[in-house]
Amino acid sequence: MIKIKHIKRIFEGMLMGGANVIPGVSGGTMALITGIYERLIHSINTIPLSAPFFLLKGDYREFGDRIKSVDHNFLIPLIIGILIGTLSLARFMEYLLDTVPAITYSFFFGLILAGLGVIYKYIDEVDIRIVIWGIFGFLFAFFLVGLPKLQTEPNLFIIFICGMAAIISMILPGLSGAFILIFLQQYDFMLNALNDLNIPVIVTFITGGAVGLFTFSKLLEYLLNKYESAIMALLFGLMVGGLRAPGEEVIDINPPLYQFIVPAIIGAVLVIVIEYIYVSPKQMMIIYV
Repeated sequence: MIKIKHIKRIFEGMLMGGANVIPGVSGGTMALITGIYERLIHSINTIPLSAPFFLLKGDYREFGDRIKSVDHNFLIPLIIGILIGTLSLARFMEYLLDTVPAITYSFFFGLILAGLGVIYKYIDEVDIRIVIWGIFGFLFAFFLVGLPKLQTEPNLFIIFICGMAAIISMILPGLSGAFILIFLQQYDFMLNALNDLNIPVIVTFITGGAVGLFTFSKLLEYLLNKYESAIMALLFGLMVGGLRAPGEEVIDINPPLYQFIVPAIIGAVLVIVIEYIYVSPKQMMIIYV
């Protein structure tokens, strides 16, 4: 039976999936805003990767015991939401970037700018070490955005690598999976593959994503447990440096000033409203069940 908490999880998954289609916005940032980030990383790390081997051996009892450890009530509706958000927004994003690129990139700029406040709240104290990590993140992202985009022809190996990079970016607040695809010159190709349901490409991308997810999530959980403020400062810097991407796109198009300011404000307000809903005391009992 579908409960209110399952609908909430699906909505949160839609936010994550939709965000990761948008260049410059991270699904991990949306997970932070909605308060599910730590549970997400922990749930991924509790998935028993050895379970399928017991199923193949016919040891159904052991398979069942291992599967019971998975946080089904959390992960299943969240994954459904991620799929809905990704597939539904892919075609819309393709249309927006083709028809109103200046307004679209300005909206992205506002989303990222407001997302900085979300990341900053997780930095407990600001000292020289934290500042250095933030500066390093900024310089890395700023110069990465400025590099000539890699000229790589789509093939299954490249798509596999893109899947790994994109999923790592999805669970890493502040780093956009869509931006990584743009840098690798595969963003338009993957949007078309999703919209055309190109099964070999999609399966290869998902396989790469699964490998990246399970290899990186344990390291990320360890780093966040040990060095949360430093990691968040690094991500904060990455987001600030990453603002160069939508900023340069808008500058190249050179739209009227209102076509930058208005969409940017709308994007920022959207993040603020979502965060407000999820931190409102009236919502706490519903959101965190």
